[in-house]
Amino acid sequence: MAIEEIEYGSLASSTVLNRNFSDLQAQITALSLRISANSTNIQQNTSDIANLSDRVSDLEGE
Repeated sequence: MAIEEIEYGSLASSTVLNRNFSDLQAQITALSLRISANSTNIQQNTSDIANLSDRVSDLEGE
């Protein structure tokens, strides 16, 4: 559902406002979940890079 624009100066029904707020809440929740997933991926990639760096250092020391 898309947010319904309310014209300036018009009376907005509670139904329209509630739908708009529900849509905004759903969009914020979806964005929050994507950010969380991206954060987890970044942490995993950082850990993988650190492990690879350690392995390269170990190989260089041999």
